[in-house]
Amino acid sequence: MRKKGLWLGVLLVLLLLLPASAAFADGPRIATDDGRIFVDEDVTLERGEVFDGDLGIFSGDLSVPTGSVVNGDVFVTNGDVEVGGRIDGSLAVLSGDLRLEQGAVVNGDLFVMSGDHEVAGRVTGDLSVMFGRGDLRDTAVVDGDLMVLSGSLERAAGARVGGEELNDIRLPNLPLIRERINPPEAPEVPVVPGVRVDTPTRGQEFGRFIGRVVTAGFFSLVFIALGLLIVFVWPRHARRVSECITIMPVQSFVLGLLTFLIAALLEAVAAVLLILIILVAAALISTVILIPIGLLLILLSLLVLLPVPLALMAGMVLGWVSLAQLIGQKVSKVLKTGGLQPLGATLLGLLITVPVAALLWVLRPACCAWPFIILLTSIGLGAVFHTRFGRQACDQAKPASATEVLPAEAMDDEAGEPDLPPDVTP
Repeated sequence: MRKKGLWLGVLLVLLLLLPASAAFADGPRIATDDGRIFVDEDVTLERGEVFDGDLGIFSGDLSVPTGSVVNGDVFVTNGDVEVGGRIDGSLAVLSGDLRLEQGAVVNGDLFVMSGDHEVAGRVTGDLSVMFGRGDLRDTAVVDGDLMVLSGSLERAAGARVGGEELNDIRLPNLPLIRERINPPEAPEVPVVPGVRVDTPTRGQEFGRFIGRVVTAGFFSLVFIALGLLIVFVWPRHARRVSECITIMPVQSFVLGLLTFLIAALLEAVAAVLLILIILVAAALISTVILIPIGLLLILLSLLVLLPVPLALMAGMVLGWVSLAQLIGQKVSKVLKTGGLQPLGATLLGLLITVPVAALLWVLRPACCAWPFIILLTSIGLGAVFHTRFGRQACDQAKPASATEVLPAEAMDDEAGEPDLPPDVTP
């Protein structure tokens, strides 16, 4: 089966392909050695006309009537395509509708993304449908493989497929193609007198409230257990972070807020890279033969976003636990309960802070819970990164009286005579 580099051109939105033959309208045209590109222009071949070379159309429709031939690859974006003749090459249609009439032939691969597509003719290569709706008529013939990625396909009983059929592959929606991929927003329903609009009952609202309470309680217990486990396994790390919070609370808080901001920026950059990787992977998957490589790229693309949020979450948890340990120690001193061990102080601090966050989440998760969690964890998060996740002591400069005390021998040498107690005369 003939495979061409069409998909790479599709994905990189190649300045591709194509060219045209007859002058069909007055829009911009770009001539290449192998064909022509049309921009903001509809292209219509005459019956019996033969167009030699690749043909590319950006924001325009294409019509290839019965008896006409295109000897090359065809790429159309933001436009509809009707084919009644023959295309001796691969055909790609992005963000547009396709109609391949009975008797029409695409002598290559057919790739359609986003739109409504009706196939009643023959495709000698593979047929791939992504983020769109396909319809195989009973006269349709696909000699190669049939693949549907995050789309739908209706197949008539008489439609024939010579290769494999893959209809259950799901890919993330790509925000670059909006109108046709994303479902339309539900229109606002006007209020009509005499028409009852269903609203949640008090029983339903109470049930949702109970569900939030149970969920908050469960995750609170899990977080408390996790915090105690961290202090039990890494007591020195938690202690160093707690000491750093005590020494430099303001600096830790500012550094924590700055860390949240930097993490958000990194995630935005990683999301852009993720989209590009998924586009390339989707192009590879559409060739069927390169499905393993495409799926591997999608798997690797997920790793692009993982490091930053994982590091941020780990820092937030360790910072919260270390702050809870410090709060527990302070509370125990106020209550004069005696010095608590790190594990007991951590438990006391978690029992104070975690229920507050859980209560805010149950009542108003968006406006209250998340701001409280971010502000609370920012104090510990800055100390976590300042101490390299508790692997080193806080290097904040201490007062000279506490850090520059000379040993007794050095003081004797510096004074010229040994120090004597106040009540002893030489």
